Amino acid sequence: MSEPELLIERRGAVATFAFNRPAQRNALSLGMLEGLQRAFAEAESEPAPRVIVLRGAGGRAFSSGSDFADLRAAQERGILPSGPDDPFEHALAALVACPLPVIALIQGFAVGGGCALAAACDIRIAAESARLGMPPARLGLLYSQHELQPLLDLLGPGRTKLLFFSGRLFPARAAFHFGLVDEVVPDDQVEGHAYGLAEEVAANAPLSVRNTKRVLRHLTRRPLGEAELAEIAELIRRTQASEDFQEGQRAFLEKRPPRFRGR
Repeated sequence: MSEPELLIERRGAVATFAFNRPAQRNALSLGMLEGLQRAFAEAESEPAPRVIVLRGAGGRAFSSGSDFADLRAAQERGILPSGPDDPFEHALAALVACPLPVIALIQGFAVGGGCALAAACDIRIAAESARLGMPPARLGLLYSQHELQPLLDLLGPGRTKLLFFSGRLFPARAAFHFGLVDEVVPDDQVEGHAYGLAEEVAANAPLSVRNTKRVLRHLTRRPLGEAELAEIAELIRRTQASEDFQEGQRAFLEKRPPRFRGR
């Protein structure tokens, strides 16, 4: 019997949600995303933990981003890659809405969707060997406002543009210097450090921690109007329908540089 793609463990007041596809660098499958959505939606059920640690199994990757082979299979089954039916957006929304503090423990790669999920956590603790990046421009993708918002809140416009326009992978120390991670810890100490912080947070007054998180969320949100939302939806539709989007996916799966033509 195979192990679940998302492991959920509870030790005292600290729960761990772990992506569990280490052989695929914890690439995000649809099943994993659906499990993550349920796990965060149910996080308040009794007896509720006080803190959640989000991590990847195996130590080589937090998550390397979306599993494009799985995405293609989903497209063939009629599941849209973006919009209201997108399982990634549902999982991200459940993480953002979670009232409990969430700590990302980042070992190895946190790329694409993995980086977006880490950015949506409340605190990010990275191992020195970690690498973080957002490669949608190398794949012909356009992230939605929901996917961009946590990174914009975290980094501001300039550094968010640097991250997305360049498509670079940043070492943990560089990511720390421009605010993508909060602490960088030696590889052999990062797990103990992250769980020590989780226990420290869990020992504090739960209502104070949770309500502080709620107030801060209100302070960093600006609602968009209907016209802006419609424009964003149309930009995503046109980008996902482009030849470059198809070329980006093919090149990724064929492990070659993409040849984009701007159409």
